[in-house]
Amino acid sequence: MRLNITLLVAALLLLAFIVEVVRRRRLSESYALLWISVAVVGVVLGLTRPLIDRVSTALGVSYGSNLVFAVACLFLLVVAVNLSVHVSRLEGKVERLAQELALRDVALDRGVVTGDPTAGVGDQHGESTDE
Repeated sequence: MRLNITLLVAALLLLAFIVEVVRRRRLSESYALLWISVAVVGVVLGLTRPLIDRVSTALGVSYGSNLVFAVACLFLLVVAVNLSVHVSRLEGKVERLAQELALRDVALDRGVVTGDPTAGVGDQHGESTDE
């Protein structure tokens, strides 16, 4: 009975937290849907304790709470890998943007972007040919 109550309370607290974070625009909708789904699954699991026990017995797990814990750990591992991939992709984008910005700054310093065809003409150290 304690597992049911714990799952229900945790799922409802997670649902309330996710709604609040989305309301404050701190979490994107795609991740919010993922976590709302997790909360709904938690509510369903909390209400269907006999189902947890039957599945755990069928899988050879001695206690239903052990199965819930193992599935939760596996889920969090998948989420961590997904977020690592997302962060890596964002780091690549930031690096490319920083390089583009640096190139644009160099071009602005030399006057290439301003449209002056004689700007930036000279040696490699930024000295112009005007005497």
